[in-house]
Amino acid sequence: MAERRDESRTQTETQAASEPECAASPSPEERIAKLEDELRSKSEEAAASHDRYLRAVAEAENFRKRLQKDKGEAIRFANETLLRDLLHVVDNLELAIEHAELGGNGKSVREGVELTLRLFRDVLERHGVKELGDPTGAAFDPATQEAAEVQTHRELSPNTVIRQQIKGYRYNDRLLRPARVVVAGGPSSSGAEPDEDEKEPIH
Repeated sequence: MAERRDESRTQTETQAASEPECAASPSPEERIAKLEDELRSKSEEAAASHDRYLRAVAEAENFRKRLQKDKGEAIRFANETLLRDLLHVVDNLELAIEHAELGGNGKSVREGVELTLRLFRDVLERHGVKELGDPTGAAFDPATQEAAEVQTHRELSPNTVIRQQIKGYRYNDRLLRPARVVVAGGPSSSGAEPDEDEKEPIH
């Protein structure tokens, strides 16, 4: 009898010891509910991230459109400052013509034209256009000059610039227009001396 009581007490103690463990572990329903809460939380975070992504894409697209519009405006009105400055040149030319029509003497008209020319050159320089130096007497430079004519010259070596016909200009670091020049060539193919009337004048 004593052994049965001891065995029964041992079983009771074992059951009592295992009951807290069973109470501590969540039920399947509780685990499912917890997982659903975590899934809902992650879904909300994903939705928020997706919304931020869409906003960022929309802002980038709007910025691209604004940039493209500004670029188009800049190209369209790129010469606005230059044209505004050129209007002053037009004003001076109109004044010179008006003065000439009123019977002004030739000297005043010439002075007005010279003043307008200086103003025009100042406008070009402000906008990066600079005149190339006069190459007369120097060696022909095909990078900045264009040979409009080749003439025989007794006192200049071949390939020397005799005179400049049209001035050359540079726009910032780029050649805007080459100078048009007359270049000295070699002796004539026949080797005969030219007649006095055919000799080129020395410049």
